[in-house]
Amino acid sequence: MRSENWRNCDRRCGRPKGIRTSSWWPTPGPGGKLQELSRQRDTLNTQLQDANQAYQNVRTELASLRAERERVLIRTTSLEARIDELTAINRDQERRLKDSEQYLASDRDIRELMGARKLYIADVFDVDSGSRTKKPLGRVFYTQGKSLIFCAFDLDHQRSVVNANTFQVWGQKETAQGEQALPMNLGILYMDNESNRRWVMRFDDPKQLAQIDAVFVTVEPRGGSRKPTSKPFLYALLRNEANHP
Repeated sequence: MRSENWRNCDRRCGRPKGIRTSSWWPTPGPGGKLQELSRQRDTLNTQLQDANQAYQNVRTELASLRAERERVLIRTTSLEARIDELTAINRDQERRLKDSEQYLASDRDIRELMGARKLYIADVFDVDSGSRTKKPLGRVFYTQGKSLIFCAFDLDHQRSVVNANTFQVWGQKETAQGEQALPMNLGILYMDNESNRRWVMRFDDPKQLAQIDAVFVTVEPRGGSRKPTSKPFLYALLRNEANHP
């Protein structure tokens, strides 16, 4: 009776005859594997998108850091250039201050000139140097309508000077046609301070000073000459406008 009931149940449930209940349910087929692979693919795609987003974020941050670095480099370069400029200006001012102290160390006439009105001070340079960046060899103190004092140092130690007997100062002025007039004899430089090797000349004729706009120095025979017999080796330009104080 029981066997008959089981056979009837098998027919109602559609279970094949001779198959036990524990082994009747079907196993996953190819469709289930595809679904599993699809889920894995979706997971990998999500991970890849996250990795790409992280990569883009890193690239953006790197580009920002590089731009900031460029701005810092440009700013640093600008500051270094400004520092170099200020350093050069400071060195020039210190040089001028030391030169002024040297010129005024033992000369009462020049000390009095520093407070004069319409005073023009010009540096004296080597004519053959071709550069105004080198240290000047002297200085001219020109008080308009009054006097001119020419100071120079170590003239007898210059390489361009050979067998120096006399250092003579001349004044000149360019003519309207661009030609230079005959040089005017202003006097002979003499050494007034051997420890500083300083050479000085003073000229006090306002009328003749008004006729020149430059001074230069030549090496002449002992006692001087009526006109230059050698090439100028020192030169200074005199301007009309005062620059001191």
